[in-house]
Amino acid sequence: MALGSASTMAQSNSELDDLRQRVQMLESKLEGAVSTAPELQEDNPYILREGDGLKIGDTTISFGGFVKADAIFGSHGNGSLNGYGIGLPRTFAKAAVSDESDWKTGFSARESRISIGTKTEDVVGHTLTTYIEMDFNQDLNDGFSETGNEIVSNSYAPRLRQAYGSWNNWDFGQTYTTFTDLAAMPEILDQGKMAAFIYTTQPQLRYNMAVPGGKLMMSLENPEDGYYGNSYDDQSYPDLAVRYQVRGKHGFYSVAGLLRNFEDNASNDTKTDGAVSLSARIPTIGKDDLRLQYSYGALGRYMGLLTYPDVDLVAQAQGDVEPLRTYGATAAYRHFWAPTWRSSLTVSHTEIVDDLKASPSGTLSYFDTSTSVHANLLWSAHRNLTLGLEYAYWDFGEIATSSSQQYEQVIASAKLTF
Repeated sequence: MALGSASTMAQSNSELDDLRQRVQMLESKLEGAVSTAPELQEDNPYILREGDGLKIGDTTISFGGFVKADAIFGSHGNGSLNGYGIGLPRTFAKAAVSDESDWKTGFSARESRISIGTKTEDVVGHTLTTYIEMDFNQDLNDGFSETGNEIVSNSYAPRLRQAYGSWNNWDFGQTYTTFTDLAAMPEILDQGKMAAFIYTTQPQLRYNMAVPGGKLMMSLENPEDGYYGNSYDDQSYPDLAVRYQVRGKHGFYSVAGLLRNFEDNASNDTKTDGAVSLSARIPTIGKDDLRLQYSYGALGRYMGLLTYPDVDLVAQAQGDVEPLRTYGATAAYRHFWAPTWRSSLTVSHTEIVDDLKASPSGTLSYFDTSTSVHANLLWSAHRNLTLGLEYAYWDFGEIATSSSQQYEQVIASAKLTF
């Protein structure tokens, strides 16, 4: 018994010694951590690092964005001088019908973005968030009198993309229209420039609510039915958009509706029309997915970055407001070759449904169908770094003929996110 007791005491002493050594090691690590921790600034003792943001008082501020550098090669230029960073489907069509067929080169960093977000807890019992986003991708310009040029400085002023706040299921400010679901947006290098995708940002008031099976969003949005130099009139009523969305392990699905008012004070004519849209993002094999969107109705400026005007321009010149009905369909398949390598193949088509009162000047003077195909290869060695190469082919069907014009584009891009 004495031998057993001595053995037990020796084992206990050994365990205590091990425990003391571990405690001493832990204390030394904690002392090192405390000695190297930054001191609070005396001039502002309320600033603390918290998660992904900087906490000031009760509000956490986060910063983000990316630098995007593009090298763009177009088979007929880019449709406008000094506009390589903002070529649009309608300017591609303009280039396609031109006599110039030489490939042109342009470089741009104008899609780069800066964003600031805030989060404040317990604002009248709810979390308040805000978000502001800017880029430098201004409208077309070709002279020294404009804010930017490609001749000497390549300087361009920031422009507002998004600026909105959310509180108690309400969104206030400017963001993407409720009429689209960005979950279905294909991954291409030329920002949103497919023939038929719904891709519009504008000021709005939106309410979000949970409903059986998903989420319902309703919004009043800024109305407009002008077409560049042809501004018909300021509108009396906002655009009304509604979208029902389902998101789960089987994919993302949504159906949306849009109601619009078209006015022309000069002729005292008013029309009300609308549009519908269906979207889906369906998981397939592994990390692959299929993205789909179909839209029909008085789409106008909502589709394809204003490929077609909102109304028949000839009818409008004659004193009649005739909303122009179109449809658009987009399908994209994204495939992962490896964890860091992926590709997307995107096909998009849009077409005018209505018979025009006159041709060709009832729309853009040269085409009434548009088809785009994008194929790319992207490498993301890190979530903050993506390099890519993309080929795009466009076909524009001429009005009242069976002829079509083609345009091609190659983009090499580097996207560095912060």
